[in-house]
Amino acid sequence: MAQVMKLVFTSVYKQIIVNEHALKRVKQLCASRKGPIVFCPTHRSYIDFLLVSAVLYYYDMEVPHICAGDDFLNLVGVADLLRMSGAYFMRRSFRDDPLYKAIFTSYVEYLCQEKMVMEFFIEGTRSRTNKMMTPKFGILQMMNNCFYEKKVEEITFVPVTLNYTRTLEGESFPNELTGADKVKESLGRIVKAVEIFAMNFGTINMDFYEPIKISEEVAAAQKINPKLDPFKNKTDRLKINNDLGYKIVFIL
Repeated sequence: MAQVMKLVFTSVYKQIIVNEHALKRVKQLCASRKGPIVFCPTHRSYIDFLLVSAVLYYYDMEVPHICAGDDFLNLVGVADLLRMSGAYFMRRSFRDDPLYKAIFTSYVEYLCQEKMVMEFFIEGTRSRTNKMMTPKFGILQMMNNCFYEKKVEEITFVPVTLNYTRTLEGESFPNELTGADKVKESLGRIVKAVEIFAMNFGTINMDFYEPIKISEEVAAAQKINPKLDPFKNKTDRLKINNDLGYKIVFIL
């Protein structure tokens, strides 16, 4: 899969510029981690998580377990391929299905307890305007609850910026922004994507920012308000999670 991604990216994009100095720091952090490392990339294209995984692979780092939306879940063969590449799928909503929520939460907790390298998109969906979107807190809350409940010693979040000269699926964004329905993914649309090999989409810039440790965020919040106790108070957990979500978005 990594070889295929390399062929695709080098054929379609002129170059991929990676901040190697910052990535080296993250690599050292992964080697000495006390808990899960969670990459939080910007979300502009469906290839975002493939790109992050390919870059980490070629820099001899662990490929992350990626929380992905269920857009491709019903595509025969594609879902299996993405699963084997590290993706696990999440519904857009857990409402009216407590069993699904319980099972999904347990899986996320397992990954955290095993100190896995993970990845999720703080914006929840692709930005059609290239501007940052309001953070989504569901998966962030599940992960941080593992820390508050003392199931893990630490959780470290690594904000990642992906900037494209042009995204592969950008032609559908103007229509969606003017009110058209979101373009559903299908095998036919994927096959048609072969046409992109005759096009030039410019450059991709990838940068890795200063890691954020949940323990330090809790300590900073308690320094401002000593009465905060996210280990016992769920309301305090929500406040710290919300502040963390907006902090990641602001950095990106």
